[in-house]
Amino acid sequence: MLIDTHCHLSDEKFDDVKKTIREAVSAGVEKIFIPSADIEDSKRSVLIAEQENLYAMVGVHPENIDTINDTDEMIYKLEEIIGKSSRVIGVGEIGLDFFWDKERLTKERQIEIFRAQMELTVRQKFPVVIHMREAEEEMLQVLKGLTSVPRGQFHCFAGSESFLEYILGLGFYISFAGNITYKSAQNLRDMIKKVPLSRLLLETDSPYLSPEPVRGRVNSPANVKIIATAIARELNLETEELIEQTAKNTLCLYSLDI
Repeated sequence: MLIDTHCHLSDEKFDDVKKTIREAVSAGVEKIFIPSADIEDSKRSVLIAEQENLYAMVGVHPENIDTINDTDEMIYKLEEIIGKSSRVIGVGEIGLDFFWDKERLTKERQIEIFRAQMELTVRQKFPVVIHMREAEEEMLQVLKGLTSVPRGQFHCFAGSESFLEYILGLGFYISFAGNITYKSAQNLRDMIKKVPLSRLLLETDSPYLSPEPVRGRVNSPANVKIIATAIARELNLETEELIEQTAKNTLCLYSLDI
């Protein structure tokens, strides 16, 4: 079973969602998971999941913390969305991203919102989908400061080898996006080999990070097969073997029987 665990179908770059899904199905993709970027996007993601028999995660991305005035209210709204739909299977994508803005107050606010959503994840007994960009030290501090760490997925992994070892020790799963096919991404290809096959998931992060040879176009869930083939090549596996194992991993993490 070929599963794209991370596709932003609610993104406006997908001007025809049904067509995008049909193309993915034609390419052999059987399930698509839709992460969210803020409260309103969470509602859109869940609606698509309900209409198209897919699955969604809800949450506020670190780049969208300016949409949140009150952290408690944010949690209340997320809980409300979760309570209304059986298609919600996780919280995400959430995390820390200091690539553009490294101001102290912005960091503190990101950390506050991230920690609150991690605590929500634990209460809901859901997996979490984590985004991390140039925030490894702060991420470590948050994870080490939590009373309980949820199970989950670090998507589009971009951390160090030592950080990878740490989160694998916590039980996290790891996924890489289409950028692992770029010539400049040898470090990511090396990192793939350090992830146990039993902890690896597949994703596109579409409509972003289109893999070679379709780089420069809008990425789509149909391209997850390209990414699977590239990863299998790095691991000296048959593509179908990788697809089968990553599907088992996905169903295990998200407690799905499909």
